[in-house]
Amino acid sequence: MGKCVATRIGIRGRLSIGMVSAALILTALSFEAVAEDSAVATASASDTVELASEMRALRAEVADLRQQVGALRAQLAAAPERANPPLASEAGASAPAPGGVAPPGGVTPPGESAPGEAPPPGVTPSGQEAPAGTTLGGALKQLLPGPVSPPPAAGGYVGGHPQGVIVPGLEGVSKVFIPDIGGVGDFLFQQSDLRKGDPRYDPADDKFNVRDTQLIFFSPIDPYTLAQISIDKPDNGAFDIEEAFLVFNQLPEDLTLRAGQFRPHFGLINEIDTFQLPVVNRPQAIARYIGDDGFVEPGVNLNGYIPNPWDADIKADVNLLSGYNTLSFDHRDGRNFDFAFIGNLIYSRDLFDSGFLTSGASFAGGPGPGGQSYLEDAFAQVRYIPSQRQVLTVSTEGLLAEREGVNDHGVKRGVYSLVDYNFWLRYHLGLLLDLADVPNVPRGTEFGVSPLFTYFVSDNTRLRLQYTHTTGSDAERADDVVLLQATFSLGNLKPLE
Repeated sequence: MGKCVATRIGIRGRLSIGMVSAALILTALSFEAVAEDSAVATASASDTVELASEMRALRAEVADLRQQVGALRAQLAAAPERANPPLASEAGASAPAPGGVAPPGGVTPPGESAPGEAPPPGVTPSGQEAPAGTTLGGALKQLLPGPVSPPPAAGGYVGGHPQGVIVPGLEGVSKVFIPDIGGVGDFLFQQSDLRKGDPRYDPADDKFNVRDTQLIFFSPIDPYTLAQISIDKPDNGAFDIEEAFLVFNQLPEDLTLRAGQFRPHFGLINEIDTFQLPVVNRPQAIARYIGDDGFVEPGVNLNGYIPNPWDADIKADVNLLSGYNTLSFDHRDGRNFDFAFIGNLIYSRDLFDSGFLTSGASFAGGPGPGGQSYLEDAFAQVRYIPSQRQVLTVSTEGLLAEREGVNDHGVKRGVYSLVDYNFWLRYHLGLLLDLADVPNVPRGTEFGVSPLFTYFVSDNTRLRLQYTHTTGSDAERADDVVLLQATFSLGNLKPLE
């Protein structure tokens, strides 16, 4: 019995100890769970604080980048031509940027830290992105342009403003200047009834001839200046520069200045090149005293509008020229110190409801072959346009020529009238009446009549058939000639007339 009681007491004791141990274990587990929850709560609070700190750092970095972009915009506004200003330096904020230009004062280059500050998160002290990832600030920096070489100092900027009108080329941009290029061809077939023994007879004329070819280069240089160069290859001649000039078209008072070698304005058609004439050849009334190709002279030209109380369209055109024309100005083969002068007064106005009038007078003077030479020219042109497919043009021009020392025996005269009727689309009918004194003889006058037909295959391709009958002077017999002309132009040239 006593043994059984002892045994029960032992079992109860062990049960009590087990229960106490279980309670202690449960209590420990509870405390551990509470401690773990407390640790998790503490860790979450720490992460939140760290994230908030990083966000504040990113906001500060974005604010700093905004400040830098604002400063760069101010620089670009002060110097618009420097579209990509230098931003960074590989050596640090105090070292000059590539090209020798330092960053603006008070602005930290992208990818670098301000003095005394740690580099932003995700960016190494050298300014390179850390391989671990890209921060918001680093991504914004990648959107900014990289460094470029600045414009050269010579002819560049004074006081932050560009000097001159030619913008320096940027690095990586082609510096090749390509002008517009045009080409011209003028082919002629001629048959005359002149025969051997006549001083006017030349068998080389009665053949197929490439009368003229030209290469033309032209382009705006800048908003204020145009340029053109024409390389001419006449029949049986060498390549030569016919025209090479600059045009300054934005001068004060709406003036225009042209400098170089060019066709000055004189009369109605001197500015028109031979291949663009409305007839095959320049009328003899003009050509006998200024040449078959007209005036082409080196010099300067100034023209502009003349204010007047009637608000009429009146323009003045003046030229100072070297005087190389062999028929009018070539005194002592050009070996002289004298210049030639050409002046024009031009009046234009509308006529009818669909037409206009152009009229004026020209004067030229200078050292002639045997002394002083003077030319006076009066002209008028009326154009009537009853419809888009019908254009009637009537032109008249008269010339007085006085040249000393060339046996001209006083004043020589010439006058012509040309009627051109564009009667249907690309078809033209014309009639030229041409009266001219014979130069270098005491007296003598020739009169020519030339009916002609012109067909424009396109604006830049043209065929023309012309017949000319010219009366003889003194003992000379009359001359009859048939001419067939084909002309074309390539490139962005003015349409043929």
